[in-house]
Amino acid sequence: MSGKSELGIRLILGPAMLGIIALVYYIDSQHMGDRRGLLSAAVLGLIGTGGLLEFVAMFRAAGNPLAVRLLLTAGVMLFSSAFLFMWGNVDRELYPLVSITMLLLFPVAVISLRSKNMHQGLEMQGATLLAFILIAWPMYLAQGMAIRHLPSLLFVILVCKGGDIGGYLLGIAMGRRKLIPHISAGKTIEGAIGSMLASIGLSILLSPMLLEPMVDLGGLTGMVLIGIMLNVTTQCGDLIESLLKRRCEVKDSSTILPAHGGVLDLIDSLLFSFPAFFLVLTALT
Repeated sequence: MSGKSELGIRLILGPAMLGIIALVYYIDSQHMGDRRGLLSAAVLGLIGTGGLLEFVAMFRAAGNPLAVRLLLTAGVMLFSSAFLFMWGNVDRELYPLVSITMLLLFPVAVISLRSKNMHQGLEMQGATLLAFILIAWPMYLAQGMAIRHLPSLLFVILVCKGGDIGGYLLGIAMGRRKLIPHISAGKTIEGAIGSMLASIGLSILLSPMLLEPMVDLGGLTGMVLIGIMLNVTTQCGDLIESLLKRRCEVKDSSTILPAHGGVLDLIDSLLFSFPAFFLVLTALT
């Protein structure tokens, strides 16, 4: 696909996906009553499950061992657990993360003991836990943000995805110097700077509308720092997923979305941002 064709598809699909996000947010915030946030949490659980499935498909196609059934069972358990209690106590909120992770780790470790190939057994443990912690944990915490304070979820998505768009556009227009070419040939230093500026600008613009008065970021300095934090985690998430795809020798995690890739390609920039902002949210509320 040529650069112009890809840009054209992105210009169509980008607003369409933002429209879907806006629709879900509107229904959830205006028509769910006391169940506000549950619709978004359900959508996030489905997206997280899709991300796990794509991770499994990529790694198995590359010949890497995974405890697939255990991984998917643990993921569904974690996403379902978000609806079983009232969010607001961080000790209670983190309990499913710890307990279900251990429920996953123990049988995977036992199964790996049966493998005569020690390296394969250890790789199975590592890949299975990587998928669970990298994908299931952030999406579960995003579910918690939706139920705790729905506008904060929209804030994170807009700041991070706005950074993605800003970096992509500036990279196309001015990108010359490669950022990390051995991992992602398309990423440029100019694009990274554009992404950072876009996230900071959106953080300043959206904080008063979506976070206040429940979350006090401490004025302009706090807004700038949150924008920087979210953008650093956004770009790192994108690069880490690029590393995984490079290891599995694929361009995209799947081909569901033309010019975008798959579910995992769609959420990669949020995988570190969701946990980072969840910690901010719990600390300030």
